[in-house]
Amino acid sequence: MSEAVVKKSSYKKLFSNTVIFAVGSFSSKLLIILLVKVYTTYLSREELGINDVITQIANWLQPIVTVTISEAVIRFGLDKAFDKKKVFTIGNMICMAGFAVLGLILPIVAISGVADKYLSGYSLLLYVYVVTSGLKLVYSTFVRALEKVKLFALNGILTTLLTLIGTVVFIIGFKMGNTGYLLSIIISDGLSVVFLTFSAKLWRYIEFRRPDRALLRTMLYYSIPLIPAQILWLITNSSDSFMTTAYLGSAANGVLSAAYKIPNLVATVYFMFGQAWNMSAIMEDDSDDRNEFYTNVFELNQCLLYIIAAGCLMLVRPLTFIWLGPEFQESALYSPLLIFSSVFSCFVTFLGSIYLTSRRTTRSMVTSLFSGIINVGLNIILIPRIGLYGPALSTVASYSVVFIIRAMDSRKIIPFDLKIKKIIVNVSLLLAMVLINNDDMNKGHEWTFVLLPLLFIVVFIINYKPLWKPISARLPKKAVRLLERMGIFRIMLAVLFAASVIAFGVYMGGWLFYFIGGLLLAQGVILRSRRFSYIGTLIVFLAGLIQFNLGAAGFAAAVCLLIMLIAFKSPGCALLLATAADICICTYFGRGIGGLVICGELILLLILMRKQIAKAVGRLPGMQPKRKKRRKKRRAHSGEAPRSRSASAPGTKRPQGKRPVGKKTSHRR
Repeated sequence: MSEAVVKKSSYKKLFSNTVIFAVGSFSSKLLIILLVKVYTTYLSREELGINDVITQIANWLQPIVTVTISEAVIRFGLDKAFDKKKVFTIGNMICMAGFAVLGLILPIVAISGVADKYLSGYSLLLYVYVVTSGLKLVYSTFVRALEKVKLFALNGILTTLLTLIGTVVFIIGFKMGNTGYLLSIIISDGLSVVFLTFSAKLWRYIEFRRPDRALLRTMLYYSIPLIPAQILWLITNSSDSFMTTAYLGSAANGVLSAAYKIPNLVATVYFMFGQAWNMSAIMEDDSDDRNEFYTNVFELNQCLLYIIAAGCLMLVRPLTFIWLGPEFQESALYSPLLIFSSVFSCFVTFLGSIYLTSRRTTRSMVTSLFSGIINVGLNIILIPRIGLYGPALSTVASYSVVFIIRAMDSRKIIPFDLKIKKIIVNVSLLLAMVLINNDDMNKGHEWTFVLLPLLFIVVFIINYKPLWKPISARLPKKAVRLLERMGIFRIMLAVLFAASVIAFGVYMGGWLFYFIGGLLLAQGVILRSRRFSYIGTLIVFLAGLIQFNLGAAGFAAAVCLLIMLIAFKSPGCALLLATAADICICTYFGRGIGGLVICGELILLLILMRKQIAKAVGRLPGMQPKRKKRRKKRRAHSGEAPRSRSASAPGTKRPQGKRPVGKKTSHRR
């Protein structure tokens, strides 16, 4: 195979894995976006602050308890020189030992009352949370090491659905608050482990009788330096929450937690790419064009991050207004700085992959040490003086300094081109957008509505070319031709027009979205197009959900679906109409009446579809062999010979010139 073909296959595999991971992660990230509204509506500031602290404690305990063995599982599991069964067995052994130690220590901490301010009686749930999340991390990582990326993506979708169901049941339904939040995650993680075990048949890769001690030492030598490295990163990320709680209280920490929601969108995009990138970096570690591969991938990655960060900075105010509850609108003051820091956070993670692939994890620990020292030191100085601006500024400083250190150090291992001029120009533009946002929120200048979109256009024009080439190669040819005819300026005008319509609709209170959804519904009914009708109904439903509540959104969608049912007479419209009606009934009349109505609908559905159900049951594979056995028994009792397609034995030829007896023959003259 030629070098060009190998290079092309490397980029193709990276892109395809990124798409698969994006599909698997999209549902979970979309769920997070939707659940932010639920959390900020059904949980108070104090509850959200306590919730965030408990989650951070679990994140701190996980690398200590599991000895970050998941990183060694993916590193040595993808390496063909090591046996996957031995790798996975050692991963399970280390996890079980860590869980046993935690089970002995945590009750002592709970009884002594040392951490009552932070644990608040959630010790048992915290233990189960750490166990399920640790097992899920190791098992899902090993599925990636088996290169079953589609199963990994499917597991992400399943976990998302289970978390959504748990949130609706425990937080909205039973109103269990923080306990409901923890239970929804624990149950989804536990069922995820069961699903991966049976889907990938992971029990075949476990053999506790003869563990490889040499491999155990190698994996521990690799993973142990990553424990302080991960803890230091968690200190950088979590010290903001703990120190804000200590200095300003849980309510202020709840606002800071809400301020991180929009910056997490930038990190989410890198997370989708980073999972595929880690696999490609390990597999391409010994290739000849490794330096060029790193250069091209880093350029594409940073261009995408600049565009997304600029878009978030342009829309931070309307996104906060739509997405977060009324108690958390103050978080828009601190989100711009955190968006800016998330870009450097992603760069630091990319450079950290060099240490992982080259097995130089000690350098990762040393460079992470600078981040923890800077973050904690600045928090101590700034939080008492400038409030919630303190953790935001300390996060920016820690990530930017560590990026500079890792940029100089990691290039000694792999000397690839960072495109420093591009970094300086884009960082300057993003910093200008941050300053404009903060100045506008403090003084209320209207001219920022023009200046922010203009800066976004500049960032987009600078960075879109490296992205266009790989994206256009995977798009349909018709779409590529249409976009090339439009040109970059027309596309930007279309995007800005759509953004301005959304912003205008938000400031009008959402009524513009009802008008747009109604127009699309009417156009779909007139043109007999179900696509337009469904899009219009979805817009109306989302507008009702944002402006009012779930019941009002269900009622608005039910009206639209009733119109569609009259126009199209479709079973799908009837099913969606019943679902929307059930949402309204459960919201306004309670779960008891709603449950009775749903049971009645199911009984009616069974009655109406009884014939289809009977036919489907009759076609089941288990029903057919029984009928054949009965026929054989009847023939045996009656003395009838079994029927066969030919009178002779199988595999023998019928004699020439003889015809079967009893069959009529015709002769031609």
